[in-house]
Amino acid sequence: MAWGLNARTPSPSLRPVPESLELETLLENEGDQVIYTHKFLSQHPIIFWNLVWYFRRLDLPTHLPGLILTSEHCNKGVRLPLTSLSQDSKQVYVQLLWDNINLHQDHGEPLYQLWRTLEKKGTLAPTDHQEIRTLLNTIVRSIQTNDVYGPINLLIREIKQRPEGFKRQRSIYREIMFLSLVALGKENIDVEAFDREYRLAYDELSEEQLKSLHIIDQPPSPNVQWCLKCFGAPSSDYKKT
Repeated sequence: MAWGLNARTPSPSLRPVPESLELETLLENEGDQVIYTHKFLSQHPIIFWNLVWYFRRLDLPTHLPGLILTSEHCNKGVRLPLTSLSQDSKQVYVQLLWDNINLHQDHGEPLYQLWRTLEKKGTLAPTDHQEIRTLLNTIVRSIQTNDVYGPINLLIREIKQRPEGFKRQRSIYREIMFLSLVALGKENIDVEAFDREYRLAYDELSEEQLKSLHIIDQPPSPNVQWCLKCFGAPSSDYKKT
C-alpha cells in the first residue's frame, strides 16, 4: 500500500502492468512534462504514489519525492515554490512499511512488531508478557533449526483460539517469514530455502489442520517467487534518507 506524506487516505496499490499502462496513457494525453510538475501528485495521486513505491522498492534514483514538498496535496492546499527537484528529493524521507495497523482489522499486532516491542522492553521482568514471549521465542528457535512445521502448528492453535468468523489479512507464511527476518536478520535467512521448507511443512498438515487455514496461508505461487527474484527478498529495514 502506497502512502502519501501527510495524506489521510491511502492510495490503492497497483500491479506493475496496470501501473505502466496508466502511466503510458497519462504521458500520451498530457505529455512528458506532467511528471515534473506539482500537478502530477495533486491530479494523479494513485499513479504517483505507486511510482514512488516501485522506485524505492527497486532502490532507483528518481526526482519524484521532490514533488511532495511542492504539492498542494501534501501541504494543506498551499503550493510551495519549486526549486531543484533533484535537491528537494534528498530532503524527503521515504520509508516502506510492511504494515499499517490502522488499515487492517487483524487480531493483534504482527509477530515481528511484537518482537520489536518486547526487545525495547528488555528491562521488564521475564514473566511480563510471558505467553507471547514464549510463542515468539519458540518460533524463532524452530526456524534456527530449519523447523517450519512447528511454527505453522503453533499459529494454527492460535487461530483456533480466536473468535469464530474472524477474518485474517495476514497469512501464517507472512507472520513466520517476517518474524524470522526481524529476529534473525535478513542476512541469515535464505528465502528460497525457507519457501521450500514451508511448502514441505504445509504438505504435511492434516485435513483437520487445513480447516483452520485460508488460501492466503498456502505456499508462495511461482508468480510470487518470480517477483521475489525481480524485487529481492523482503528487507527487515526499508529506511533510507
